[in-house]
Amino acid sequence: MTTARAWSMWGLGALCYLTALFHRMSLSVAGLTAQERFAIDATGLAVFSVVQLVLYAVLQVPAGAAADRFGPRKSLALGMALMAAGSIVFAVATAYPAAMAGRALIGAGDAFLFVNVLRLAHNWFPGHRYALVAALTGMIGGLGQLIATAPLAALLTGFGWTPAFLAAGVITAVLLVAAALALRDGPSAAARTVPEEPLRVSLRHAWRNRGTRHAMWTHFTLMGAFVTFTAVLGQPYLVHAQGRTPAAAGALLTVVVAGFVLFGTVAGQLASRRPGVRGPLVASAAVVTVLCWAVLIVVPGPVPTPVLGPVLFLVGAAGAVSMLAFDLARSANHGHQAGVASGVANMGGFTFAVVAELAAGLLLDELLRHGVDGPLAYRLSFLVALAMALTGTARLLMLHRHAGVRSPHPGGVPEPAA
Repeated sequence: MTTARAWSMWGLGALCYLTALFHRMSLSVAGLTAQERFAIDATGLAVFSVVQLVLYAVLQVPAGAAADRFGPRKSLALGMALMAAGSIVFAVATAYPAAMAGRALIGAGDAFLFVNVLRLAHNWFPGHRYALVAALTGMIGGLGQLIATAPLAALLTGFGWTPAFLAAGVITAVLLVAAALALRDGPSAAARTVPEEPLRVSLRHAWRNRGTRHAMWTHFTLMGAFVTFTAVLGQPYLVHAQGRTPAAAGALLTVVVAGFVLFGTVAGQLASRRPGVRGPLVASAAVVTVLCWAVLIVVPGPVPTPVLGPVLFLVGAAGAVSMLAFDLARSANHGHQAGVASGVANMGGFTFAVVAELAAGLLLDELLRHGVDGPLAYRLSFLVALAMALTGTARLLMLHRHAGVRSPHPGGVPEPAA
């Protein structure tokens, strides 16, 4: 039976993850303000997110290894310390290089949050609850994203740049202290399995596992498309291609995140009860993602809100299904490789976002330089994300039969694992 202590340990970790998602997505409504504050173009704005997400993606495997070897408490504390420092630097920065350093610290700290909260779930909960707890973790993170939309826009308008981001840094530091003092890695010392094999061996086994690669392409396609829209590109697109005011754009971004939050729990509960639906659900969500991005590109703006709203909600709902990638990675790997496998899966979506955001920013600036009409240029820049979503969908469909299938370690016949 799951105890109240298990939920409290996970809850504290999930609260830390909420702050990470706030920091990660804080440019979603602050993008235009950042362009004015630091005198940068669309490419310069995209580079903020790219640097942050590159560090996040690169550090996923080390963060997963740290979760396996040193336990989540120490790793979460490190991540929170880096994010608190980064937010404070970003708050007081008046020049682009200093602001970039702040975002880099936030990206490095963020890398240690999600996989370590998943490790808490792995240590404290029985296996059949993992999909639900992972989905709930994503939902809590989605609340952090919601705070980074309309509420953050109101804070920026009412108090200004420095007070808003400084407050975020202070709150993060307070949670850092709480996590360092109160978190426990598991119900007993035996709860954390320290692998005997070297990291390179664990990584090699995880990568060779087709189930891990299916999980990675799942995250690549679903989370990648979601982050690409919500982190940086969504607000400028909604303002310039869809003719919305910044306030209305912030409200529509809230719709995207609401789709993520509301559908995440549904997907997790369904996968917890019927593990066999994970593969079909992931495939369906990938197709929905591709269709939604095609609508955003093909249909000229301004699209009426009764049409645009549901499309954006579906982008968020499909993004929520990406949380199943971690349950798929867990069930396809042995316990001592859970952190490394989760790190590999988590690299997928943020690799997508890094490439898509930078390439879309470069394409947009080039189109505008060559005199392409602004709304059309913003729509065409989304072709990058659509092409990547199509690629990811094709790959995960090719690996569909390996969804959640545990490969032998190191030899033997693969066996399904719930």
